[in-house]
Amino acid sequence: MLCLLFTRDLVAVEPTPLGHDAEQLSADQLSRVVHDLTTEASQGFVTVYALRGPRMTPAWRLREAAKQLREHHGNSRQHASDSFESPDDQGSGLVMDTEGYVLTCNHVVEGANAVFVRTADGRKIHATKVVGDPVTDLAVIQLSDTDHLTPVRFGDSDRLRVGDWVVSLASPYNLEKSVSVGIVSSTNRWLSSSPVPMIQNDASTNPGSSGGALLNLRGEVVGIIEGCLSNTREFQGIGLATPVNVAREIANELKSLGFIQRGHFGFDTQPLSADMATLLGLPADTGLYVKHVYPGSPASVAGLRVGDIVVSFDDKQIDHSFDPQTFTADSTPGKRHRFEVVRDDETIEIKAVMQQDQPSIDEPRIPIDAAAEDTFEHFDKAFGLGLANLSEELIQELNLLPNTHGVLITYVAMESAAYREGLAAGMGIARVNDHAITNLEEYRDRMSKPRLPNRALFLIQTGTDAHLVLLNNEKDE
Repeated sequence: MLCLLFTRDLVAVEPTPLGHDAEQLSADQLSRVVHDLTTEASQGFVTVYALRGPRMTPAWRLREAAKQLREHHGNSRQHASDSFESPDDQGSGLVMDTEGYVLTCNHVVEGANAVFVRTADGRKIHATKVVGDPVTDLAVIQLSDTDHLTPVRFGDSDRLRVGDWVVSLASPYNLEKSVSVGIVSSTNRWLSSSPVPMIQNDASTNPGSSGGALLNLRGEVVGIIEGCLSNTREFQGIGLATPVNVAREIANELKSLGFIQRGHFGFDTQPLSADMATLLGLPADTGLYVKHVYPGSPASVAGLRVGDIVVSFDDKQIDHSFDPQTFTADSTPGKRHRFEVVRDDETIEIKAVMQQDQPSIDEPRIPIDAAAEDTFEHFDKAFGLGLANLSEELIQELNLLPNTHGVLITYVAMESAAYREGLAAGMGIARVNDHAITNLEEYRDRMSKPRLPNRALFLIQTGTDAHLVLLNNEKDE
C-alpha cells in the first residue's frame, strides 16, 4: 500500500476543491479540504445491515446444534457450533435523493430477509424495498422513512484522471464513517468478474466498505466502493470502485423497472495476437476473431459467421483496449447495432438487434418455517415470535441472567417485526409494556390489551444483559 508523507512543501491540487483559491495547497490546507468534504458527504452516508437466516443467540445455536448431533451421531456436543455461523452482514450506502433511495452493493443485501440502515444522525430506518443487480453488484434500497435525509452530491466519473487524489468514506468492520485517502491508478480497469471498467485506487478498502463513497476533492461521489483485489479479506493496496456515471444509470433503472435490461447477440470472440493478425493480413492491433456463432441467435440471423473478424462496433474501432463486454453494454430494446467485419479480405457491414435476456425473479420467501413449529408452545402472529414457558433447566442451559423470569423465544419468523429488531431464539421476555410476566398465559393476556395498536415494548433478557426493544408491525415501517 502506498504510504503518503505530507510535508510543509506545497502540493498542487487541480481542480480547485470546495471553492478554495486556485493555489497550491499545503498539507494543512489539504487536511482541511478532506475534513470539509467528508463532513459534508457523511450527511448522506448510511451503514447498511442485512439480516439473513434464523435468528438465534449463541447459546441457543449451540443447543440446537447439539440436538441435531445427538439425533444423527449420538450424544456429542463436539464442534456443535461450527454449522451455525451468523449469516448477518454489514456494508455501506449512499442516500441518492430525498425520496428515500439508498445506493449500495448487491452482495451486501443479496438474499437478506431484512435490511435496515443507520443514518448519519443515528436513526435506524428499515427498508421497504430492495432491488439488486448481481452482474454489476449494485443495489437500491428504498427506506420507510424519508424525513431529514440529505443526499450526497454526485460528480462526473468521466473527468477522473490517473493521479487524482480520492477520498473513501465507508464503514469497514462496522467502524462507521471511516475516512481514507488515496490516488487513482486507473480509471478504466477491466476485470473478468465485472461487466464495466472499474476505478482502481489505493484508498483503504476492507470488509464493510462495500457500497461506500469514493470522493473527489470537490466532495462529489465519483465511485461506489466495490471491494479490493486481494487473496485474503485484508486490504493489500488495490481498491476498486464502480464509476458513479455507470452506477447512477444502473440505480435509476433498478428504481424504475426493478431489474436491469440486458441482452446478447449470440457469438463468442477471441483477441488476435500480432502474429495472428499479420498472418490474416491485418494491422497488428486490430479486431476480434469470431470463434463461435450460436444457431438462431441475433448474430446468426444477421449473417455473422465463424472466421469473421470484427474490426468495428457502432463506429468504434476495435483495438487492444476494447473489451468484448462493450457489445452488450447498451441493451436498449429494438436498437440496431452496426458491426464491421473482415471476411475474405473484404470489409462488410452487418446489423443486428440484440435479443433481451429474461430478468431473474426472486422466489417468494416463506416467512414462517413449518419445521420449527415443534419448538414453540405459542406463536405470536403479530410480531412473528414462537414462544415457550421458561423452565429452570432452560435458564441454566442458556446461561440467562440469575432470577430470570418470563417466557422464552424459541423461534423468530424471518421478515417479521421481531426479526427486523434483532430478536433471536434463546432470548427471554421478562416484561410486556409496563407489566412483568412469568408465563405464556400472562404474555397472552397482556398482548390482548395493547396500549397502542401494532406496537409492544419488551424487556428482553439474554445471558449477559437486559434491554428494551420496541416492536412495530405496521406495514409501512
